[in-house]
Amino acid sequence: MENNKQKLLQSSLGSVFTVFSDDTLDEITQSDKRLLAVCGRVKSPGIIEVFEGATLEDIIALAGGLIGTGTFKAAQLGMPFGCLLTKDNLHEPFDFSLFETGIRQSIIILSSDDCIIQYAKFYLDYLNGQIKSGAIPRYLPIQKEMKSMGDIFDRISKGRSNMRDIFFLRELANTVIETINKKHNVTEEIINHFYEELIDHIEDKCCYTSQCHHLTKLRITDKCIGCNACNRVCPVDCIEGGLKEQHSIDYVRCTHCGACVTACPVNAITYGDNSLLFLRDLVTPSKVVITQMAPSVRVTIGEAFGFEAGVNVEKKIAAGLRALGVDYVFDTTWAADLTIMEEAAELTDRLKRYLAGDETVKLPILTSCCPAWVKFIEQNYADMLDVPSSSKSPMQMFASVAKDLWSREHNLDRTDITSVAIMPCIAKKYEAARPEFSRDLNYDVDYVLTTNELIKIFKDTGIDLKEIEDEEIDQVMGEYTGAGIIFGRTGGVIEAATRTALEGLTGKKFDTIEFECLRGWDGFRCSEIKVDDDLTLRIGVAHGLKEAKKMLDKIRSGEEFFHAIEIMACTGGCIGGGGQPKAKKRAETLEKRMEGLNNIDRSLTLRRSNENPTIQVIYDKYLDYPLSHKAHELLHTQYFVRPKK
Repeated sequence: MENNKQKLLQSSLGSVFTVFSDDTLDEITQSDKRLLAVCGRVKSPGIIEVFEGATLEDIIALAGGLIGTGTFKAAQLGMPFGCLLTKDNLHEPFDFSLFETGIRQSIIILSSDDCIIQYAKFYLDYLNGQIKSGAIPRYLPIQKEMKSMGDIFDRISKGRSNMRDIFFLRELANTVIETINKKHNVTEEIINHFYEELIDHIEDKCCYTSQCHHLTKLRITDKCIGCNACNRVCPVDCIEGGLKEQHSIDYVRCTHCGACVTACPVNAITYGDNSLLFLRDLVTPSKVVITQMAPSVRVTIGEAFGFEAGVNVEKKIAAGLRALGVDYVFDTTWAADLTIMEEAAELTDRLKRYLAGDETVKLPILTSCCPAWVKFIEQNYADMLDVPSSSKSPMQMFASVAKDLWSREHNLDRTDITSVAIMPCIAKKYEAARPEFSRDLNYDVDYVLTTNELIKIFKDTGIDLKEIEDEEIDQVMGEYTGAGIIFGRTGGVIEAATRTALEGLTGKKFDTIEFECLRGWDGFRCSEIKVDDDLTLRIGVAHGLKEAKKMLDKIRSGEEFFHAIEIMACTGGCIGGGGQPKAKKRAETLEKRMEGLNNIDRSLTLRRSNENPTIQVIYDKYLDYPLSHKAHELLHTQYFVRPKK
């Protein structure tokens, strides 16, 4: 595989510091001229000649000035272990003697848009990668301390830290300084200059830059014009504010469904952006970056590059991601087939026991792929938490398989892998950060990029999906079926489950593949599917949480009975997610996106998940059979009562 780790990754977020090769940095450091390699939050990263008497402010101006609306925060000098300059040094003449012997003449500019915790973690990860690769052998004696500091900053970024960690960071930094006899250490200087920001993360569990995604909350910024559009569409009434006043979100009651984001005409609602984290990971040595993409992304992202809504551009996405430097480009859709095997087995098991007179069986069974409704039911229907399927979502199943099984086959530890999910949904960011989807603070999905975030990354880095040549998606275990692809639309999950469950219930193959009765645009619809003379399945489908509430209230009161139900928080399902491109003609666009998924389904030879031969391989090799103990250990989860106040 071509190594793209050293390519220039310049975007509207700034550049990463590996834009310069080691040879280039050595050359300018040894030059008689006052040369400096500048990168970070500047418009024109590159090598500049610094005139006598120039200040740090002048250097930033020579590099085109700061990107974005943020103000200057800090400048990291040298690689590795140069000093950290702050606002106090901004107007002082720049002193080249700050570059100690062995420190390269480079400078990384940070702005107020940068989280100092994330920067420290990135800087230490990069140095650890350099040490591990043998690029800086004289730092081998401090490898253990460097890793420990990186682990502590990681804990802080995830809200799983306490004040003792700052004490231990100081101790580790002092050990490093004494061991390698260097005057400066990035960790010590961050503690000295940005102590309050550390406190915000540790004690208040808050990252004001929204770069620490475990601490990021959906919030309304001062761009808000008070139009009430968000308030009108919020399904859980968690937005407050008068007309022409800045609104606010009650984060505890919020389900992260993203309806407000889709409705806001001025993009005043922020939910955190992991784009810079992604770019940094792509250039960090020794990190293996893998991506997965949700079924719906392939029929929506093309709209931003001139394709008609619904056109499948999955092979162009694969090519674009590899051009960025992603090591393996995978597809969530294969894991959707795996999800169906578990959900269909649950449905079959519950139905058989129910029909046999087992009064302990809870029906309906509820599909479990949408994290917004998961939080919704945890908050509002604590008495019904035995209704949802315990199967993880496809995103989480994929990540479990990738980090715990695929990694083993490629001689990788799960900690070597950065697992990135490209999703249509803001709520997927919340789902990825749920503690139950982690092992020792190593999360199955490290973070989520929305479709919109990936569009911006592609455009910023000059990747045009209209022009790029197609490339095949890598296979984590195998290809997907049509059942997996229709997960991206309303009615698709339960239709996919039905295709497999009917065979499990009757022991025979059904000719019917497309269940038109489960399709449509009604927010709350009921369907009946005849299995045999003795059994007709009654299935409910809802999209939009207001419609879901109507359905669940009727089930709770006994007014309605269903054998199985599907709920998706977004209009149209994932094709209408809060992380998808906004459409001027929304209804028409959603129909095209839905038909795009249906067309992919129809084009495939295999359209039932249980027909996927590679799915059977993973059971034979690792999991035995659906609902086995091994399958439960790896592929299932649990739900929790979450009070709204």
